Amino acid sequence: MPTNSLPFIDRDAMRRTVSTADLLDAVEAAYRDVSAGRDRSPMRSHLGLADGTLLLMPGLREGAAGASVKLVTVMPGNAARGLPTIHAVVVWFDAQTGRPIAILDGAELTAMRTGAASGVGTRLLARTDAETLAVIGAGAQAEWQVRAVLAARTIRRVSVYARDSERRAAFASRMADETGITVEPSADAETAIRDADIVCCATTSSEPVFDAAWVRPGTHVNGIGAYRLGMVELPPELFARAGPVAIDSHAASMAEAGDVVAAITLGFVAEDDLVELGTIDRAWAARRDPDAITIFKSVGLAIQDVAAAGLVTAGMTAQA
Repeated sequence: MPTNSLPFIDRDAMRRTVSTADLLDAVEAAYRDVSAGRDRSPMRSHLGLADGTLLLMPGLREGAAGASVKLVTVMPGNAARGLPTIHAVVVWFDAQTGRPIAILDGAELTAMRTGAASGVGTRLLARTDAETLAVIGAGAQAEWQVRAVLAARTIRRVSVYARDSERRAAFASRMADETGITVEPSADAETAIRDADIVCCATTSSEPVFDAAWVRPGTHVNGIGAYRLGMVELPPELFARAGPVAIDSHAASMAEAGDVVAAITLGFVAEDDLVELGTIDRAWAARRDPDAITIFKSVGLAIQDVAAAGLVTAGMTAQA
């Protein structure tokens, strides 16, 4: 079939088709499959570009209606060019025939499923009475972090910090209009984090973006920006104060989670202490220690793309 005959599912179509709540459920089910051994996806491939990385991510889960292949570039220098950091396409294939069904806007799908991952981490780990959210980063990934956390907890106020004051102000205004809650730009990361019940980090930083001492007891932290060794978005010292520390999968984390590997190397956490998110019981958050600090560190898995793309394509088919 010629590529140009395939339907292209753009950002607006995906947003119309899939609810954030359904997206969280789909991604949580994918994490359950990871821990149950039903994920058939290989580790992603990394190819270095002049100013970033090209990632190849084929995904397949046992019994799924389809399989996905994502090509994604992560270009940290694009912010200075006025361009998105992430560009991507996803192709969805029928699992029985191998026929390509659709091409999806991969940047939007990545933001959606990554946000949903933090939403699932929040749903399973954060205090049930959490009301305040701090977001570090103000790009497309950060938008879906807010949407997903709001689907997991009743958030009253959001603070956002990004180094570019104009971007953080625009982000706060845009998300306040969308959500109808208070979303405020913060002059510094410390102010945002010290007042937060939940923290989401969505940056491409290779150094910690906040101090571990700023995180108060009872806080839940999602880290989704660091996706390779050498990137340390979360401060290693925070891992010594946290429990549990949840991850996507043991294999992916040890191969790609720079902040987790740094914390292990420095002796702040042991590899055996890490727990896969898909093993955490839904009832755990209701009985958690209210003073415990919890972490969910995600590097992203291809099975998340499978879950999100499958949900989108099924929804498009149902609406046709």
